Formats: sequence, C-alpha cells, structure tokens
Amino acid sequence: MPCQNVFTNTNKKLKKQEIINKNKIVNQIFRNGKKIENNLLKVAYLETTSLKKSLFQVNQVNQVNQVNQVNQVNQVKIAFFVSKKTIRKSYQRNRIKRLMRMSYQLNKKIIPFKIKKIYYIIFMYFKKTIHNFYELKKGFENIIKQMFFVS
Repeated sequence: MPCQNVFTNTNKKLKKQEIINKNKIVNQIFRNGKKIENNLLKVAYLETTSLKKSLFQVNQVNQVNQVNQVNQVNQVKIAFFVSKKTIRKSYQRNRIKRLMRMSYQLNKKIIPFKIKKIYYIIFMYFKKTIHNFYELKKGFENIIKQMFFVS
C-alpha cells in the first residue's frame, strides 16, 4: 500500500501577489511591526488598514466579484528568511525555506480572509539544526493562531 502524500492538496507555488519583494517594505516591517516568537520561528508582521484599489472600473456584478477575489489574494503578503549565520550550507537553507513555504500553504486556510486589513508577514527560522516538516507545520499553526485569533 503506497503511503499517502501530505502535499497533494496544495498548490505547488505561491502566487506573486503573496510574496514581499521590496526591501523598503521589509525594513518598515522590522522597524514598525509586531514580533512573535515560537520555539522554531520568529515572526515580524505589520498590519495596514488600507486596501489596494483595483485597476478595473466596477460597473457590472461579475467585475465586482473579480475585485473581491483580487483583494482577498492580496490581504496577506509573506517572506521567508533563513540566516546564513545559523545555517551555513545553502542547500540546507533552501530546504528549510521550501518546508516553510509548504507549511504556510497548508495552514493558509486558517487565516481569516474577511478582515479589512493587509498583513505583511516575515517568517524567520533561527535554530541551528534542521527540524522536520511536521514540527515546522505545528510551529506555523501556533504562530498563525497567535497572530489572528489571540489579541
């Protein structure tokens, strides 16, 4: 009997709209954002109340639905960091980042999308040893619950 794959229900890649790609935003998150720590992860995040205005005019009902879908995708933007000082080998850092991305994709369902804020989140791995996928997944669950459900 073949073993069941955990990754079958998720998309293979994160969308471009979900990734933080500007240094200016990263610096602002570290300066002004809130920080949460776990036994595996450190998280810095910033809440903003302004939603991005869409590029299309909203005149018809199906265009309104497209605008709502675009806003829901853009409500959480993320980045993953693994320090070169803690994990020296690049293949190990890349593996940790892959595992972090997959853990995030599996736990993305927990995040409430009806909020009227945009969250910019940076996940940082700070342990010197590589932990397995299930420990990372548990860490992500705890962090996301602390961020969105505990005030």
